[in-house]
Amino acid sequence: MLPSDYGPGDIEFWIEPPLLLSIQSDVKKMLDEGVDSQVLALVRDLRKVIEDRGLIKSIGSLTRAFNAYAIDSSYPTPPLELVGGVMTVLSYGYVGYLNGSYDRYMTGEVVFEDVGEFERVITRRAQVRERELAIRLLRNKARGRKEVDLVILDGEIPMHPLPYNLPVEGGVLARVTSIIGDLLDLALKTGVPLIGVVKRVRSRFLSILTNECLPMNDKLIASLVLNNGEYMVLGSYGDILPSWVQINYSDCELRKRCKGTGCDNVKELMNRRLNEGLMNLEQVFSGSSHSGLRMLREIYVVFYKPRNGAPAVKLEVFNPGNKISIDDIVTYLESQTTDTGYPFLLDRVDEYVRLDPKILDYVRSLIIKGSKDLNPALLTMLQLTNPQKAYLVRRLEA
Repeated sequence: MLPSDYGPGDIEFWIEPPLLLSIQSDVKKMLDEGVDSQVLALVRDLRKVIEDRGLIKSIGSLTRAFNAYAIDSSYPTPPLELVGGVMTVLSYGYVGYLNGSYDRYMTGEVVFEDVGEFERVITRRAQVRERELAIRLLRNKARGRKEVDLVILDGEIPMHPLPYNLPVEGGVLARVTSIIGDLLDLALKTGVPLIGVVKRVRSRFLSILTNECLPMNDKLIASLVLNNGEYMVLGSYGDILPSWVQINYSDCELRKRCKGTGCDNVKELMNRRLNEGLMNLEQVFSGSSHSGLRMLREIYVVFYKPRNGAPAVKLEVFNPGNKISIDDIVTYLESQTTDTGYPFLLDRVDEYVRLDPKILDYVRSLIIKGSKDLNPALLTMLQLTNPQKAYLVRRLEA
């Protein structure tokens, strides 16, 4: 089918015929393959396993409101690639909903790094800033300055490499240990639950229910296994991760790396990594580097499927003191889940901290104008690496 075969308004951009034919061929292949019957059988079997263990519960009706805060960060994509490095603006903030009114705060910083893996740098910086903001909220709670019942994070509660390993002492990731430890310590001190709403799910923790590597990620499987209005608590990190590490190295990784015969070397490597993984978990859960890290083992993994038909949502819940039950937390989050599939407070804070990519050229112009004696080296450093992409960050008119 060529673009001429489409009716008026069916297509808004031109696609070269060879590309269009390639796309249509791949789409047809995906439709023909559909969902493997073995996968559907696996889902049915898994549903029975979960039911037999009594893990599935119905989401109740909301009986109480909470003073909740959601924290998020944002940075424009793509970043501004300059001769002297990569630059972007990181914004981060929170939106709280307290007694029917909003409490908002946002700040940010310019990030300019001459590194090859800028995405990793900015992602880590954003995660650190979000958790520092959560610490600030909890400190204000401890001092009686803010009413905080729940803190909701966009993403997992720990940061990589936690909880699978500790950062190298004195290395660039050493601050991760301190930040997460302090956050968990303050949550314990104030009794405020921390909730991580995980959007990009690649984990396969549900594999521990079958003792073998499942072929799909947790979000997809939970979406197929759970009915609308249901949730399940898989367990705590302390229970899940040792079993998962075992399955990952003895099954998942082995399948990917070992095909056919002659896999002795691969098996030996996987066995070594398994032992290292279990030792790393024990070191983190013992809190040998920071006492607060041992509480990582008390983070619970929860899945719920909203009544509005959205896919399942994966949660991480650290609930010190259990003043608010996991049932009440899930009920609260599900009651405010929007058509995006996530709680509305996350939608609000996402909108609040979002930045227009055009701000990057505005910041660049501020740097240029702010330098009274602009030397050739600085001017060269601020030049676009690829002027052909300048339209992506065209300067703000205002």
